[in-house]
Formats: sequence, C-alpha cells, structure tokens
Amino acid sequence: MVEEIITDIKDVLNFAERLGVILNKDSSQLLLKNSDWKIILEELSSEGNFIITPALLEKKICRTKLSCIVKEVEVKRASFIAQARDRAPNFRVMEEYDVTGKSNSSGKVDDFLKLFRSKYELLSGMLKNRHNLNPIPLKSLSSTSDKEKVDVIGMVSKKWITKKGHTAFELEDLDYKCIALVMEKDKDLVEKAQRVIEDNVIGVKGTKWGKDFIIIKEFYWPDLPIKASKLISEEVYSGCISDLHIGSNLFFEDQFKKLLDYLNGKNLTLKQQERVGKIQYLFVVGDNVAGIGVYPNQYDELIIKDVYGQYERFEDLMLQIPEYIQVFVCPGQHDAVRRAEPQPGIDKEFVPQLSKLRNFHFISSPSWVETEGLKNLVYHGPSVHDLISSVSFLSMTKPEEAMIELLKKRDLMPKYGGKNPYVPEGKDYMVIKEEPDLVWFGDVHHKGYATYRGTTIINSGCWEGQTDFQKKIGHVPTVCSFPIINLKSRQISEIHFSKETVERNIEENNQQ
Repeated sequence: MVEEIITDIKDVLNFAERLGVILNKDSSQLLLKNSDWKIILEELSSEGNFIITPALLEKKICRTKLSCIVKEVEVKRASFIAQARDRAPNFRVMEEYDVTGKSNSSGKVDDFLKLFRSKYELLSGMLKNRHNLNPIPLKSLSSTSDKEKVDVIGMVSKKWITKKGHTAFELEDLDYKCIALVMEKDKDLVEKAQRVIEDNVIGVKGTKWGKDFIIIKEFYWPDLPIKASKLISEEVYSGCISDLHIGSNLFFEDQFKKLLDYLNGKNLTLKQQERVGKIQYLFVVGDNVAGIGVYPNQYDELIIKDVYGQYERFEDLMLQIPEYIQVFVCPGQHDAVRRAEPQPGIDKEFVPQLSKLRNFHFISSPSWVETEGLKNLVYHGPSVHDLISSVSFLSMTKPEEAMIELLKKRDLMPKYGGKNPYVPEGKDYMVIKEEPDLVWFGDVHHKGYATYRGTTIINSGCWEGQTDFQKKIGHVPTVCSFPIINLKSRQISEIHFSKETVERNIEENNQQ
C-alpha cells in the first residue's frame, strides 16, 4: 500500500513538471484525493499559475465541485487572506546596474586603469556639483600664488603620518599629483581625516604652499543630498533576511521554518495577519548557503557537504514563501559565484525550481531594484570589513555606521588591495550612481538600522550561530531577526524567531 502511494505521488510530480508548475508536499497529497487531478492541474496551468498551493487547490476544487474534502482541509488550516495577494506589485530590476551576464573583464592592467579613471570621473563629477566647492585642476597649482586659498579634487593614492604628527595625503587627478596636509594641532580636522582612506575621491579646501603643496582646511565628499524620506501612499511592506548559511551545522533551520510559517500567516492573531499580509517584497541579501571550502577546515562544520545539496535545501525552504511576495536574491562570498565584486547573480543551475518562478529574481551584488517608485540598493556588504579595519571609530556591532560612510563616499569599493577582491569591469558597478531610498545589506552578522539624509539603511543580522572565529574576536551575531518596513511611513518592525516569537517596533536612530 505504501509503495502504491509513493508511485502516485511521483506520477503527480512528474505530470506537474511537464506542465511547468511546482507542487509542495501538501498540494500533492491534496491532489491524490481527487481522481481528476490531471484536469485540475491542466486548468490551473492554463490559467497562468506556476506554483500550486493548497489554498489555490481548495478554491479550484470548490468551483468544479470535484470533491468535498475542503472541509477537512479547512479544519487543519486557518484562513489567511493576504492583502498583497490582491494587489499588483510595482517593481523593476534596474538591469543597467546588474553585472549578471555582462562580465567581460580580462583582468589586464588597462582594465584596472579604466576602472580607476571611471571611478574618478564619476565621483569628481558629483563633487563638482557641490555649491560650496569651486575646484581647479591640480596642474594649476604650480601657477597659483603661495598662501592663496584653493579648492581641489583628487583620488587619495597615499596616506601617512609625518614625523611631526601631521596627516599627509598624496592626491591625484587624471593629469597631476600634489601633497595635502592636515596639521597635527587642528584636532577637529585630524578626526575628520580618519575617515579618509586610500582610493577615496575627495574634495579639499585649503591654502596653497610651495609648488604642489596644500594645507587642508576642510574635506568634502560626493555624499547624498539632504532630503526627506520619500514615502508612498499606501501601506506596503518590504522585509529582509541575509546570511542563512544553509548547510552549516550552525544554521537555525527550526527558527527559519517559524519565519516561513509567519509569512504564511500561521498561528498569528488577526492583527499580525493583517500586517504580514501586506508584505509584498523580500530581499535575501547573500550567503544563502554555507558553500564548500570557503575557509580552512570548513568541511568539518557542514551538515550538507555538497553545494548542490545546500541549494536543494535552500529551494525546499524558499518554495514555501507565498507566491505573491516578490523575492530578490543576491549572492555573497559563500554562494556559488565568483568571490570578487561585483558578483553576478546565482546561476539557475543551482536553483532550477526557483528560477522558473515569476516571483523570484536572482540579482547581482551590488544591484538596484525599484519597488513602488522607491530605489533599493541591494548589496551583500563585504567591503564594509575593509572599511571598518581602516577607520578606527567604526565597528562590527554598528554596521549601519559603516554603510553611512559608504554613502558619503558614494562608493562600495572604498579601498582597493584589502581583503575584498574586485574585478575591473568595463563599467563601474561599485560607484553609487543613484540616490537610494533604501539600502539592504548583510555580511557582518549583526543587525543595524539608520536613516541618513532620507535613506533608510537596514542590516538584518543572520540565521547562523556564533562561529569559532567570531568567538575568538568577541563578536556576538544577531540571529533570527526579521525586519520589515512600512513604505508608507518608513516605520521598521522587528520580529524575532527564537524560543518565542517577539514583535516590536524600532525607533530609528542616527537621524541625519
């Protein structure tokens, strides 16, 4: 008897695959109770349905009066009608900023030269638009009188502390170089100079001394303009998860299943269902699986020791997300893509089922997505590590502050030659060309929220427990936290999935 049921299930699944639709276990069992299951599947497929849920089957069975088993299902499943299911999502992946399928770098010296020239031209162009900066070319310094006030723009090629304790920079543009100095006694400016690192493009006000020498009086960044947060007219929510590390023995799978139940409205009050039913967009921000051989001795810490098996489990879980939620998935260093940035989207070879679905979008890191007229910058975030290690006042426990620094610099590649590698593509994907309304990132395994000049910044933490490396450096990750944001008000709510599900609102700090 058991063998017959298994054969029937295989028949149903094989037939569904031929139609190009996807079933989960509950849907398969429901279909097995109907002798006309082929007709049901064919009709649902012809109506444009790609993922067949039990709720969808119930409606179809009721309409065709093929069975009376709906009552039995209704007893087991609480009713949940999501508002987002009945509204058309308004989004587009901004393909012009996505490197997927467009990588053409050969890694030659000329490619790197073009990359840095492009970076300089883009960022210096932003600086030239600042009303309080009137820069001259660096080569004009030689004909400028001593002690004359000057404004210049340059890329930092070197930074050092002189024997007398002054902070020195070598600045260069496309044609010339100069030395710029912050005097040791100017304490406020010395503090500002801490955030300047090699390869930054900055504006400087100062006084010209000697042939090619400037005493710095003020720094300027490309930065975002000062503006209020852009809001939409109706309550629509976006959520974020990152750093699942599926396949690791530290992945909190049981807690993640609670998140999936939450998204499906299970075991919630009517008020909670009302809110979760308005979630229209979900950003999944990298390190989706643990990967293989990412760091020494990782193999011993894996419960799924094959990368295809890790992605198979990833698909099993993600297929439980309601089909009306638009899901945008970017890679991280642990995913099956190149480690160097910009990283292309995860290939459909690893996610064959999800790639067929209209609501799943595999995007690059970084990438841009417009939702309800708001621009979302989606970035896994590895460059944050090099930034934190270079700027003394930044820390892993406040990743939002590091992201604010990147927004000021308008650059996701603030420093070349650190631990994070980059590919010199023909087009610069790392400069922040647009003004984002929201920024979603992860990687540091610690939550952080902020608003900077109208831009909401969200890092959701992770779904992996504390690693041995994190224990050694004293880093405690934020685990099993799910932030969602109301796009009408920019109010963030945070739901925790630990022993008990806790929901609370976050009062945004760092208002700037």
